[in-house]
Amino acid sequence: MKVLKGALRAPFFISSRGFSLVELMIVVAIIGLLSSIAIPNFQKFQARSKTTEAKLQLAAVYTAEASFYGHYQIFHQCLRYMGYDPVDFKSSRFYSVGFVSTAAINGSAYSSAVTLDLNATDCAFNMPPTTDATFYEAGTGVGQAVATSAHIPATALGDQTIAQMTYSAGAGGIIHKAFTSSSNSSAFTINELKKISTIRIGY
Repeated sequence: MKVLKGALRAPFFISSRGFSLVELMIVVAIIGLLSSIAIPNFQKFQARSKTTEAKLQLAAVYTAEASFYGHYQIFHQCLRYMGYDPVDFKSSRFYSVGFVSTAAINGSAYSSAVTLDLNATDCAFNMPPTTDATFYEAGTGVGQAVATSAHIPATALGDQTIAQMTYSAGAGGIIHKAFTSSSNSSAFTINELKKISTIRIGY
């Protein structure tokens, strides 16, 4: 029986050659390059998503102030008295929220509010900034740092007269590990027109 030359050879050439060290190093370098770009962007994306909390908290402050004004015809900083009291959620909040400056309330406007039924003890005329009453500190943060009242932008009430009924409430939080000081952490404010302003981006 005649056997054809080469009939017993494999029909295809199968290579057992692996990756060279240079090829592996190139792959590792590419992965490192992609990681150096992707990780910082991902951290910024995470930080940006946390700013939603600040805007929601400030919107709640606005609602409380609007309701208070509708009844007493003045604004004030006694947030707990108004019903804004997120103290039970401190452990899940990145942002400190509220007023950290003394109110500038017109005496006659305040007296009229007291005549209506405003409690002068819980919502005093010269009410100093007080934790869990006029502002609420956060309970969590990034980079082992938690926002305190120092991170809330300077906020206050304007003169509470018919000519000038204004206020500005603030929110400050630590949402990125590279921005943990009171001078560069994230901060926003809201006013009586429901305008939210970015004071510091914080990431």
